[in-house]
Amino acid sequence: MKKPILPLLAALLGGSTIGGYAQVVHTELKGEGFVADFYCKAGAATKPAILFLGGSEGGRPDLHLPQFFAENGHPVLALAYFKEQGLPETLQLVPLEYFDKALAWLARSDRVPRGGIVVFGLSKGAELALLLASRKPEIKGAIALAPSSVVWDGMPKQWWPPDPKSSWSCGGKPLPFVPYDFSQAMAKGDPFAIRKFYEKALQQHAAVEQATIAVEAINGPILLASGHDDQMWPSETMADAICARLKAKGFTHHCEHLKYADAGHTLTEYYMMGGTHEGNQRARLDLATRMLAFLNGLVGKLVQRADAPAVPSASPATAVP
Repeated sequence: MKKPILPLLAALLGGSTIGGYAQVVHTELKGEGFVADFYCKAGAATKPAILFLGGSEGGRPDLHLPQFFAENGHPVLALAYFKEQGLPETLQLVPLEYFDKALAWLARSDRVPRGGIVVFGLSKGAELALLLASRKPEIKGAIALAPSSVVWDGMPKQWWPPDPKSSWSCGGKPLPFVPYDFSQAMAKGDPFAIRKFYEKALQQHAAVEQATIAVEAINGPILLASGHDDQMWPSETMADAICARLKAKGFTHHCEHLKYADAGHTLTEYYMMGGTHEGNQRARLDLATRMLAFLNGLVGKLVQRADAPAVPSASPATAVP
């Protein structure tokens, strides 16, 4: 499959703060039991920390968004979880226990405010972000861009012959997952061929029921964003399914689903997978404001803080009360 989202929202707002310039300290962490980069402003942090998860490109997450969040006052641990030395080569059966080490590091770091963290993920990382947040009560909020409502089949090095394995494992056992359906070949020249591949797999209703992420267990608010013209997978449909499940389960926290009509999977004009240039640009710029507003809403709830700078916001497309 095509390598998605490496520069998702890259150079967001020119890589600078909404409130002004701020120096960011970047540290490559070693010997902690995980592979990650830590970004933070010099001085004491007062805003919630972010566990940042990249997508199916693997390796260390691209620096643009972690730096953007850090410039706006949030310590960020940008975590690799496969395709790095010492980590799984492919996105198959990645153990959830691995992420415990990163969460524990954030909990004890003197550069991270007490009171909980927020998890951020995009595409495959959004699937992981929601999954972790549903299992880890210390995670107090989630931002999931181009999300999935289910656990998917993994992404092997060789796609044929099929070798169905869950993307994630826990306690040495694979998590229930939705397998790919290879019964029909992808139509050549169809820009939505990969998306239709995922849509067909979602027709396996028994597997979907078993693999649905228990988002109602998330211990804080959720921000979802999707592009209507997503060419990778049906993120808008899956985000709607997340909202419907939250409402049905009586979710007590707030959830927003931001829908961008003319945007694609990446929600940026720098690397488009669906949508128009203008639509993706609007999505990228709007998301910058919306994500900071979401995070700013947690200030004072997760950490003690005397002041909080105002961040412009706009009304959500979909809200779950």
